[in-house]
Amino acid sequence: MSLLLERIKTETDIFKKHLLFSVWITNKLKERKCNLPIIVGGSAVEIYASPFYVSGDIDFVFQNRKEFEDILFSTGLFKKLGKNYISDELGIFIEIVDDELNGSYSKIKEITIEIEGKEYTINVIGVEDLIIDRLNACVHWKSESDCELAQILLEGYKEELDLDYLYKRAKEELVENKLKNIMKELEDEG
Repeated sequence: MSLLLERIKTETDIFKKHLLFSVWITNKLKERKCNLPIIVGGSAVEIYASPFYVSGDIDFVFQNRKEFEDILFSTGLFKKLGKNYISDELGIFIEIVDDELNGSYSKIKEITIEIEGKEYTINVIGVEDLIIDRLNACVHWKSESDCELAQILLEGYKEELDLDYLYKRAKEELVENKLKNIMKELEDEG
């Protein structure tokens, strides 16, 4: 077992465990010269809004599921359960939610992580698209926790948001009114 997999196995902080695994799978895919996975969903919220949110799994968008599976299964540590990949030994639960990103590839954020003096990168959905994802859950699924997460993300990243893009996407996804309401609340608080 590789040193990084050993470290993942012994890591007790779930957020760090997810980051370490994301680095490991990204590097394995780089070695194969594949497109790289993009962290989305709750896992992306975990990265952008830590410590306000902890995800139980890692959600990826990835275009070549077979390559991803080959790498996972070559370790002997993963099993497939429906559309999910689980390693009890590593304490990792993975879902490839789609092969295409619901958002802009140009907005993807490359995050650098230092492990034992060496820098690695992982790709995370852009914060604007993540906000839209949470607003969709808020409005269309009536998920109050996602309304709160959208607000946390809007407040935390207000200085760097591409508001034109954000409002355009909100209009397309029929969540523009909710976005406007949250933005007004933040203005009134500020």
